[in-house]
Amino acid sequence: MAKDFFFDLESAKEVLPWLKEKIARLEELGIRGRKAMEEYDIDSADTFTVEIQEILGQIHGKGIILRDLSEILVDFPAVINNMPSYLCWLPEEEGIEYWHYADEGFAGRKRISGNERILSYL
Repeated sequence: MAKDFFFDLESAKEVLPWLKEKIARLEELGIRGRKAMEEYDIDSADTFTVEIQEILGQIHGKGIILRDLSEILVDFPAVINNMPSYLCWLPEEEGIEYWHYADEGFAGRKRISGNERILSYL
């Protein structure tokens, strides 16, 4: 990626509805792709694969990181308390409510308290 992306809480929240649509489409394409493979419909499977790659490219192009496609774990690069961090989100969560430092990973998730110093673009 040529450009570094950093999200503040507001910018991550703004992109979340778009991301939810893209993830729903990825899930649909995954189901359809698996069915096409089971039916040996290689042309359809290829078409679904191309669309999946396009969507992943769009997500990546916005600087969003999908850590796990099977469980859908999403990280938004951020700078929190002057440290490399991630605002993180799972599809079963209503909004972006957690974060962790870059070196902590998912196990270090903390609920956003409002006391964090999150780099802001405002």
